[in-house]
Amino acid sequence: MACVIEQAPDGHPPDGDLPQDNVELNHLGSLVVAVLAGAGLAWAARTSALALLIAVAVVQALLVLAWVFGTRLPGAKGAVVVAALAAGGADVTVSIWPHGRLGTLLIVFGLSLPVMFVHQLMRGAARLRIVESLGAVAMAVVGVVALPALLQLRHEFSTSSTGGKVVSGVVAAAAGALIVGYLVDLVMPAPRFDPAVARGLLAVVASAGLGGSVGHLMLENQANFLAGRGTFVGAAVGALVAFFAVATAFIEYATPVPEAGFARRVRPVLSALLPLSLLAPVAFLLCLAIRA
Repeated sequence: MACVIEQAPDGHPPDGDLPQDNVELNHLGSLVVAVLAGAGLAWAARTSALALLIAVAVVQALLVLAWVFGTRLPGAKGAVVVAALAAGGADVTVSIWPHGRLGTLLIVFGLSLPVMFVHQLMRGAARLRIVESLGAVAMAVVGVVALPALLQLRHEFSTSSTGGKVVSGVVAAAAGALIVGYLVDLVMPAPRFDPAVARGLLAVVASAGLGGSVGHLMLENQANFLAGRGTFVGAAVGALVAFFAVATAFIEYATPVPEAGFARRVRPVLSALLPLSLLAPVAFLLCLAIRA
């Protein structure tokens, strides 16, 4: 099932540049990806730090492919290399220097910036749409560097033997919120944030409610999340990941895909994994604030 976004009545795309007649939001496909990614990350978090690292690396790889090819990013081959280096650097940094919290990831961001400019210089005669390419590569870097915050979150709560349970609860709340959001928008995407994009405020409210319920079930029994704190964290995570999903829908709206092919098939992967990745550092800071 797919919610198709029609072309503007006057026949021209909203931004005056990109054709919009092929754009669609595959909520059902994104729902399946959210189930698989959420279950994998939650299970890995409870198993061990190494298992979580592997799961994070797999999600990063899928996100890079979905972002680069799903958005038809200019300079795709170089973008894959840049994002892969950033993902590997973030994973290694968090694993080797866990006591630095998220501060060590700033090193990865800092080193990624000159690499992104070098990538543009190396495109040679094909150096077109430079600003678009540079911005898209930067977004890919943000996504893959953000996700390892889950590893850091597990480390922060490892002294009380609840690190894996905390990460599992956060991931379950986020994935569950995405799932119920897609379900609601499949049935009734209203009131819409934009008439042309099939995402509604009702789905965000439902996501917050589902996230709060999961947080109550999975976090309330943890030492640092008593007295309603687990419910609050779950609801906040659910609402935030729902808004990230809406933002991703607008990205899809601005980047139509071909009628068939790999780019079309990976769009649901992008819709689910980008919100989950962007949420990770926010969830990390939220959990630390609750603990304090």
